[in-house]
Amino acid sequence: MSERTFRLFQGIYLLVALFFQIDMMIYIFIGVFLFEAATNWRVPIIISRLRYGAKAAGAHPANPDSSRFGFEAERMLRITVALLLWVSFIMFPELLWFVPWFVAIMLLLAGITKICPMVIFYRFCGFR
Repeated sequence: MSERTFRLFQGIYLLVALFFQIDMMIYIFIGVFLFEAATNWRVPIIISRLRYGAKAAGAHPANPDSSRFGFEAERMLRITVALLLWVSFIMFPELLWFVPWFVAIMLLLAGITKICPMVIFYRFCGFR
């Protein structure tokens, strides 16, 4: 499974949870994102390793010392999404009701187009 496909599933999952107002689904989504950010065990890499073995493409970065920070842009994206959802959905839901919808639509569009502005921005800032 590629990051593109996983973002598509994430966007659809989050839109369904928001549309049907299932709060537990969003809490699980935030928890999975925080777990992935803390451990760097990303679901697409785990699925690729299960399907294709230890030599799955994308499992290890090609040159880990080529960036300013020793931190991946995908990992930083997960931290940002989890933080945005936590602040807007749990802390201030009446004030920032549109932010989870925006995050869900952007994840869906990133999955469809394979262009994620946040990952591009984080790579520009110096993350791997």
